[in-house]
Amino acid sequence: MTVLVCVMLAFFFSMRVFNDGAPGWRNIISSDGHGYYAYLPAFLIDHDPTFSRVVEREARFFGYPHYKPEYLVKSGDHVLNKYFAGEALLLLPFFSLGALFSFITGNDINGYSFFFQIFIGIGSLFYLFLGLFFIKKILEYLHIRQAVIALTLVALLFGTNLFYYSLWQPTMSHNFSFFAVNGFLWFTIRAIQGWNFKTASRMGLFLGIICLIRPTNVMVVLLIPFLPENNIQLANFLRAMRKHKRALLLLIIIFSAIAAIQGLLWYIQTGHVVVWSYHNEGFNFSHPEVINVLFSYRKGLFIYTPLILISLLGMIPLMLKSKLRFFSMAGFLILSAWVISSWWNWYYGDGFGLRAFIDYYGVFAILLALVVNSIRLRASVIGFAFVFSPFIIMNMVQTWQYTHMVIQPNSMNATKYQYVFMRTDSAVINSLGGNEEIANYTTNLRHPVRVFVNNFEKTTENWIPNSIVETSHAFSGSHAGYLDSLHQFSPAIVIKSGQLCSMPATFYISGELMVWDSIAGASNGALVVFSIDSIGKNENYWRGFRLNDIPVNTVKTWRKITFSLMLPEITSPDRILKVYIWNTKKKPMLVDDFKVRVYGSGR
Repeated sequence: MTVLVCVMLAFFFSMRVFNDGAPGWRNIISSDGHGYYAYLPAFLIDHDPTFSRVVEREARFFGYPHYKPEYLVKSGDHVLNKYFAGEALLLLPFFSLGALFSFITGNDINGYSFFFQIFIGIGSLFYLFLGLFFIKKILEYLHIRQAVIALTLVALLFGTNLFYYSLWQPTMSHNFSFFAVNGFLWFTIRAIQGWNFKTASRMGLFLGIICLIRPTNVMVVLLIPFLPENNIQLANFLRAMRKHKRALLLLIIIFSAIAAIQGLLWYIQTGHVVVWSYHNEGFNFSHPEVINVLFSYRKGLFIYTPLILISLLGMIPLMLKSKLRFFSMAGFLILSAWVISSWWNWYYGDGFGLRAFIDYYGVFAILLALVVNSIRLRASVIGFAFVFSPFIIMNMVQTWQYTHMVIQPNSMNATKYQYVFMRTDSAVINSLGGNEEIANYTTNLRHPVRVFVNNFEKTTENWIPNSIVETSHAFSGSHAGYLDSLHQFSPAIVIKSGQLCSMPATFYISGELMVWDSIAGASNGALVVFSIDSIGKNENYWRGFRLNDIPVNTVKTWRKITFSLMLPEITSPDRILKVYIWNTKKKPMLVDDFKVRVYGSGR
């Protein structure tokens, strides 16, 4: 443990303190972490439950004049932080240290200056280390050999995306849930060994923290039957709980008091104790994306973190030794996979790997240790160290790839993954294109609002007929869009937002077109462009991404390109949406059969 702590702290300080470039200290609080953390400066510095001052401060600090945080949503006439407050509660001591050191050194006490960021990063690592410590104690209780425990902890930390989220995005909730889940399992073991007020209160404390960070994680209680050494110990534990009901009542009170913190914060923000804070988001329990979650090249758990797949071999010794433990673990694994796969955005937005499972990596560590420990050969640990090494190397390389724009944050597929697999040469940096977002939870995908099709054979409504030529090479008919050094822009679809539906509204766009390169690599510099004029005050929207998924060198062969994108909210019926191809490299190419489908809300 000591070695792991020293290594991670060395990584942290070299990256965040002794590094003048990216990532540096200024973005320790980042991504979804802005929302999880925002409770602290909003309530303790600004005394402002609307978070408006926090938004202003973030905009100034990060240099985003039109900053609109995604963590703030509307609840009636009120503004609400959609994220739960458990992480902020855990970070409170480190926030206080940031304020103290800022005061002593004369830095701004604004929640985002140097000492705040550094101590928040240290706080995330602190809970990571505690989570690893709890795993160590659990494995010792399960009679796992010390060498196996050491190997398991090293493999878990450096062979999974836990490493990335501990250093590059430490304010995401995963380190904190990892700590809370492992702590609950350990103190449940302590309660099984001796049920009393002390052990009951710790169970209630950690279960409450789990709920306050990510409520769905309370399904970890399904693992309680896994923890006793045998059926007799489980029966004794249940008997003790019935006999000492006051201890059970204490557990419930502590759990309820901690979970109620979120209700209190909701009441302060909206006047309601119970709120569904994930506005226009939800679960599709009847259509879980289990196969995609586990095996897809976009974010599949077993693709990006194959060590977790290996850990499932631990179910074999469980089945052979204890049916109770086997079925308890199997039930938990199945339910957790189902719940995670049922979230509307099954790949959980931008991120490295399927990050939603990180909360349960302690459980997979148990299974991994059981695999290694079940082989009693003297050299088994050394042998498994060699077996695990490729997974650790793979994770380190892919972490580098993700942080250097080789692996895309949300639109990977099999073609892209195979193209960049284990490559670190400069040619693959920022080389991938394409964009395949999924529609948001409220989008009606059954019936598009409008469909716009152009085969360039005649004048078509809503299309600007840029650079259409008659050619024998057309994919269909006798005309195609021609792009070269003098004609950089393809025929463009132009849609007035008021033509689609009443405002305000959000739209999901999917499209396809055929592409033909006159010379090798002609379309490699081409972009699919979406633009909306005046999306907000003094602000336009522009989004462009490479036309080709990977660089291609096929010549004079038609290829089908598909894409999809979720647009930001449009508030005015006078906004103009454009979709077109921009040939930035100015090399000769043709496009044909351009089709765009626009979907609106209506779930």
